[in-house]
Amino acid sequence: MGQTKCNFERKQPKEDTQNRLLDAAEALFCEKGFDGVSVRELTAAAGCNVAAVNYYFGGKDKLYAEMFRRQFEMMIQQNLDIIERVMSEPSVSLEGLLRAMMELPIRRVIENETGGKVMRLLVREILNQQIDRELFARDMKGRLFERLGQAIMQLVPGIDPDKILLIVFSIDGAILHPFLFMEFYQEAMPNLSADDLLDHMVRFVAAGIRGYADPNQREGG
Repeated sequence: MGQTKCNFERKQPKEDTQNRLLDAAEALFCEKGFDGVSVRELTAAAGCNVAAVNYYFGGKDKLYAEMFRRQFEMMIQQNLDIIERVMSEPSVSLEGLLRAMMELPIRRVIENETGGKVMRLLVREILNQQIDRELFARDMKGRLFERLGQAIMQLVPGIDPDKILLIVFSIDGAILHPFLFMEFYQEAMPNLSADDLLDHMVRFVAAGIRGYADPNQREGG
């Protein structure tokens, strides 16, 4: 076993092998599901030794979890970067923030990108109790939701701080529904474009957020 580890390290950088395995996992697990993919199939797609999954991740199940963690971490960081970028703009608005937050996941699922597929699979696995939601909920609430809530309260004065987490959850829900069920949207409304859907989502959610603000402290009030 020691010789195997030495060979792995000598032949290719650890990060390169791990990333190739994760890339292969994303493609194969999203297509076939966890039980439909073998370790041999994963390592063949990644171009590495069949023992690499155990060596780098400790097993197929841990590779599966790490696949989700990697995409989830990227999603959180992308959204935090979006918030900082939008909030630094001189003409920042609630609608601008909402559109920027909503556009990435909606276009990812419409364009059938790998990252979107992985995140859809993650949500379904959490709902089916195959993945521990607490591993992701803590990070989501502690990092992303807290920062988004701060931004919303800055843009819409007069919101009760005790309501802001519920508002942020509602934004997440508004994004999650079309993200998970886009096929139903497209079947029911075949002429619905991504821009039309985003326009509706932004208008609907912005109106709901403003409805929570104290009328004496609303924007421009």
